[in-house]
Parts: sequence; C-alpha cells; structure tokens
Amino acid sequence: MTCANSPARHGTWAVALTVAALVLTGACGDGDGGDEGASRTGRPSVTGSPGPTTAGGSPSLSASPTPTATAPSDPDQAERDIREAWTVLFDPKSSLDQRTDVVEDGDENALMIDNLFRDPSGSKLRAEVTSLAYTSDVRAEVAYDLTREGRRLDTGGPGAAVLQEGGWKVALRTVCALTRHAEDAPEAPSCASASAGPAASPASSPAGTGR
Repeated sequence: MTCANSPARHGTWAVALTVAALVLTGACGDGDGGDEGASRTGRPSVTGSPGPTTAGGSPSLSASPTPTATAPSDPDQAERDIREAWTVLFDPKSSLDQRTDVVEDGDENALMIDNLFRDPSGSKLRAEVTSLAYTSDVRAEVAYDLTREGRRLDTGGPGAAVLQEGGWKVALRTVCALTRHAEDAPEAPSCASASAGPAASPASSPAGTGR
C-alpha cells in the first residue's frame, strides 16, 4: 500500500502547479501586451486644418466702403459761421451790404432783404439759433427761435444754411419765409425756385449740434 504523502505524489503536484503558473503568467502577459498595443495604436494624431488663405498666404480682407461726406471738414467752425450769419442778418445795426453778404444769393435779392428789415414789423424780428444738423458737407438745417419785441412767434424756424463762395450763409428759402412776418415785403421771384429745395425738418428734429 502506497502512502498518500509519498515523495512521488508530491513531485507530480509540484510539476502540475508549475505548469499552471506558467500558463496563467502567459495569459496575463498577453492581456497586458494587448492593452498596451491598443493604447499605442488606438490614438490617432490630431492635426488642425488651416483656414482659407489667399495666394500670398494671408487671409483675404474685404475692402471698406468709401464713406459719404455728411458734414463739413470742420463742423465746429462751420457752426460758428452759421450762428454768426444769423446774428448779422437779424442785428438791427447791420447794413444792407452786411445782410446781403450773409444770405445765399444775397446780392441778387437785395431788394427783398432791404424791404424785409425796413418794414415796421420785419425790422423787429429777432432770431436765436437753438440747434443745427448737417445734411451734407455744404448744407445744414437750422432750428431757431424767432421773436418780435420779446414775444416768440410760433411760426419761427426751421431754417437752413448753405456753403456758398467759401462761406456759410442763411439759405435764401429761409429769408423768403420770413417775409410773411412783414407788412409790406413781398417775396423775390427767386423764392419760387428756392422753395423747391430740400424740405426743412421740424424745429425739434435737428440732432447734429446744439447749445
């Protein structure tokens, strides 16, 4: 009878355990290698694609539109000149020559200007510019308060100014409109064409500059 704990049986178990260990070790190694391989080959490189460029290699730029002139090159100086023209026109001390010099086509309409400010009612007209807005580099719309003997006339303003012969002047259509406040100062024939110019905005509308 052979003993269960004989050396032969111990040797057999030792060999079997060794083989099993080798098999398990190989399986683990294969798994590790598979993970490592997957990690090395499963991550493709990412390369950003460049945006569109011109033939010279730089991004194309769209050309800016040419701005439209809607104000004089020196709007502050223009405003001072416009306000001065209004002051001269309504100053009771101004001569006819001074007045015609600050009115559009003043020389051709001197008779109307003279009649207006010689008239008993027209001579008492006074005006103060309240605001102005440039509609182009040679034209402005002007809001002003028109008074007579300290009383504000509801029909006063709006008006206009134009750049003529290098200076800002009271638009002819503005002077033509003033004649309705006189007793005997008829409009000049040129007022018919002057009234066909750009329509003035309401006195409260100009929003360019103001004091």
